[in-house]
Amino acid sequence: MNRSDRRRANSISLVSSALACLLVSGCAVDQKKEVAAYRTVIDGPKPAAFEYHAGQRLSLEGALLLANRNDEQLASSGEDYLQALVDKERQFSTFLPTISLQPTYTWLDHRSSNISASAKQGTTDAPVTGSYNVFNGFQDVANYRRSGYTAEQRKALLLDLQQTILLNLVQTYYSVLTNERSVMVLTNSAQLQNERVRDMEGRQRAGLARPLDVAQSEAQAAATRVQLIQAQNNVRTSRIALAFLTSAAVQDAPLDDRMLVPEKFPSQDELTLAAQKTRQDVQAASAAVEAARQNVQSAIGEYYPSVAFNIENFLHKESLSTLTVWEGTVQVNVPIFTAGQIDANVRTAWSQLRQAWLNDQRTRRLVSEQVRTAYENIHGSKLRLHDLHIEVAAARDALNQARFSYSAGLATNLDVLTAIDQVNSAELSLASEELNYKVFYMQLLRAEGRLARPDSPLPPPGSPSSKPSIDEITPVAPMTMPANAPTTAPATSPTTAPANAGG
Repeated sequence: MNRSDRRRANSISLVSSALACLLVSGCAVDQKKEVAAYRTVIDGPKPAAFEYHAGQRLSLEGALLLANRNDEQLASSGEDYLQALVDKERQFSTFLPTISLQPTYTWLDHRSSNISASAKQGTTDAPVTGSYNVFNGFQDVANYRRSGYTAEQRKALLLDLQQTILLNLVQTYYSVLTNERSVMVLTNSAQLQNERVRDMEGRQRAGLARPLDVAQSEAQAAATRVQLIQAQNNVRTSRIALAFLTSAAVQDAPLDDRMLVPEKFPSQDELTLAAQKTRQDVQAASAAVEAARQNVQSAIGEYYPSVAFNIENFLHKESLSTLTVWEGTVQVNVPIFTAGQIDANVRTAWSQLRQAWLNDQRTRRLVSEQVRTAYENIHGSKLRLHDLHIEVAAARDALNQARFSYSAGLATNLDVLTAIDQVNSAELSLASEELNYKVFYMQLLRAEGRLARPDSPLPPPGSPSSKPSIDEITPVAPMTMPANAPTTAPATSPTTAPANAGG
């Protein structure tokens, strides 16, 4: 092997080694570390571990943890934040020199007789090129600052999306509870309507009721059954939605709601002022304004001249007879005429800045509106709860009176059934409003940007529920018929009414 062949072989070996090194370094990305960059933001520094098992009671806290961990949309937004962090590192790299290996192999036309034999075989150059940006109108500074503000914006948007997903889970969770209690009361009411039909049929046989009364009772019973079917369907669909949001098999999970709502709240103005500081979308809008402002600075920097320094060192050189090993150049670029491109970039940047400012102002007004609306909702719900408690107490008292009159032979079993129906309806309205009150409280927290991810799947220790769960409720049934009671009384009675409905 002659000298030229050995040099060529050494050059090829050097280039192959460099390419292999680049491929290995490019593929060695720690995927777990990349994902952890945004999971730490979503889960906190100490994420709570929770795995749901079939038949296990599902608390609201556990459902929130499942949704926070498994939601793909939230993870996708986390990837946006990660990409912003990567872009920030990319912009920082513009302050550093770049070094690259640029090997070339050149061959000539073999038919020419004016070239040497070695040139006919081709020449190989292996220069190492370095480049350093000395000055570019401070565009690199503006771009780096812009990337930092963009990363802050993406992080705030990630946390804002987390708040939205958690609130959606809360609404679905309490929708399941509300629909299940509706099924309970409507089941009891459907049985009551059937008893009314039987009572009217007995009265008609005794000549005390008209066929019209029987038909009206049958129509009312059918309407109640339709409502029951719809409520049962709502339970199934809301549980399907709950399973989708948690990405877990919780369709049949017994729910365990033990959340407490504080008795007092700050004023509307205090909550609104606090929300302007704590809302994540407000923080994102402010960061977007700053990023757009830096984008304007970068566009203006295009008017300035740029200076770059380039240097080359040849590890191997065959193309020229000269023995030059180092080559260095200083490159200056002065924009004289760019056909209006720079002017268009500056105008676009200013327009984007105005858009960002307008979005920031609208976001702040929207936050104020949402906080005040949530405050009014929870205030109105609290007033309704007060009157619903009065309604329930009055319905229970009416049931006691009906039972007393029934025992004394002064009322029929239908009167007792009607009183039970009123107690069930009042209890359902109260239970639904209590659940709505909790949802309104969560909406208020969301409006403030304070709907926090729970630290544990367990509810607070010793915290009672606002209403017993369905399996804790025992039915209210009419009293046993006395010996002198009318013969048209129903033979059976409802079996699913609240335990505390009676006196």
